[in-house]
Amino acid sequence: MLTGLDQETQQLLYFDDLTEGDSTHSLIKRAFRDDRSQLVDTPNGKAFIHVYNTPLRLMVVGAVHIAQPLIEIARACGYEITLIDPRRAFATRERFPTVSIIHSWPDSALRNEKLDQRCAVVTLTHDPKLDEPALEVALKSEVFYIGALGSKKTHRKRLAA
Repeated sequence: MLTGLDQETQQLLYFDDLTEGDSTHSLIKRAFRDDRSQLVDTPNGKAFIHVYNTPLRLMVVGAVHIAQPLIEIARACGYEITLIDPRRAFATRERFPTVSIIHSWPDSALRNEKLDQRCAVVTLTHDPKLDEPALEVALKSEVFYIGALGSKKTHRKRLAA
């Protein structure tokens, strides 16, 4: 929402509708990216940009032990969390009562999600047949963060793959 303080106007603007080259639109895009409402000077005078972004999302691949504290930390930070693991014995409602669980192969699940600039992907399984296809999908997307748990040896193998 852009509120012109000098002219008492309001406009509802969407990030995808903002054009390049317009200085006011550049200020609004930066506010969206920074996730920060702010007072700005525009060619038409002072304005307030009120940002209404969707929640940040975290896609966790692998219902392993480290996923439990990671999910709690992310929840405390306001993330919307999805846990992806085809292994139903690991990804259970008893172990992960507060998140959305997808029991599909990670690459397929990630393709079905809208991976955008407000999404992060973390792979935790240490299993290349689960992690590597998920990382391939994540690397081709617009996510703002990709994390992959693993040893130096595992990391070398991923880079080689």
